[in-house]
Amino acid sequence: MMKQALLILLLMMSLTVSAADGKTARKSTIHLKSGEYVTGIITQRNDQSVEILTDGDIKYVYTTDEIDYITHESRKKNYDTSKFRGFVDMGYSLGLGEPRNDYWLVETSFGYQFNTHWYLGAGIGIHNFSAKVDTYPLRNDLAVPEHNDPDWGFPFIPVYAEGRYNWQSETHGTPWASLKIGANTFNHSGFFASPSLGYHFGTSQYFSFNIGIGYALHTAHYKLWCTGDTPNAIPDKSGHSYLDKTGIFHNAFIKLGVEF
Repeated sequence: MMKQALLILLLMMSLTVSAADGKTARKSTIHLKSGEYVTGIITQRNDQSVEILTDGDIKYVYTTDEIDYITHESRKKNYDTSKFRGFVDMGYSLGLGEPRNDYWLVETSFGYQFNTHWYLGAGIGIHNFSAKVDTYPLRNDLAVPEHNDPDWGFPFIPVYAEGRYNWQSETHGTPWASLKIGANTFNHSGFFASPSLGYHFGTSQYFSFNIGIGYALHTAHYKLWCTGDTPNAIPDKSGHSYLDKTGIFHNAFIKLGVEF
């Protein structure tokens, strides 16, 4: 499952290249052997010459013999003007209290940056939750009681809405706070909530990175099989009876994420 989670993360990271803002021409500076330099956009280049267009729409052509070296500006994404946002995070979560269950996690979020501070989006996660055997409830409808696995061996797949607050513009490094609220789906049904804190690193034109820590709350409904004379027992089509139970799980996690 860990390998699958890594593949998912790599796939999501590759998709961010196509989802990133459209490319803008990068400025370069031609440093001449005479000590002069010209900054603009290189429009043509070959083994004999380089053509550059300045901000004033003036075009210069220099031979390679005239050029000492060329430098290129580094580009960072301008989050002040880029409103569509996406996040892909991967991390590890430690169980708190009893029952204690640890898991790897992959989470996504896609949405809209309303201003410098506020982001609102939605996403889906894969929490590779694998319950420890001693946390399974026991079936007592059998001659010899055995562990009753309520599908806890399968991942939790929460679907959630996310609100995020940035201390300052993400064009620079900034602390952030996030709250995800939603529901566990597919293998389990229940409530999901996760507040977290972290730091955003403004890095390149296409990607930025963040690190975060937080808390996750999961609830999961399951059937606890029992004998028919157990109070509040619910008959099942199989001829057995069960109690409708809810497991509650508390976890603390650390995660690394890529943003676009």
